[in-house]
Amino acid sequence: MPHSDLSTQRILIFGASIFEEGVAYLLTIGTDLQVAYAKYTDELAFLDDIVQNRPNVILLNESTLLDLARILNMLFSIPSLAGLRVIIIRLSDNMIDVYEMPKQAVARNEYERQQFIVTKPDELVAIVRG
Repeated sequence: MPHSDLSTQRILIFGASIFEEGVAYLLTIGTDLQVAYAKYTDELAFLDDIVQNRPNVILLNESTLLDLARILNMLFSIPSLAGLRVIIIRLSDNMIDVYEMPKQAVARNEYERQQFIVTKPDELVAIVRG
């Protein structure tokens, strides 16, 4: 379930490339964000990492081989993850897709999507903060 402490947001980044390391660095410099890494191996390990880290935000890189639509459907079908935000970074055009599950999960796969163009580190931090 997402972490409920409003003073510190927990970010869980899936991936182990230099890109994810760079994003983590940008998110931790001068902020109070708690950033953790996890490597996607399978759905059970993925969900276990989420339960253990209790993130407010999950950050994914679109250029990975993951089936992002399947992951979104899986995450947002779990009522205990209400309020979770999933951010997908698209390297090809500096776009970020933000998916947010409503605080009260009313129906399966019900979530909103917003898109942002990010060109500066402080813009990324602001989007991650919500």
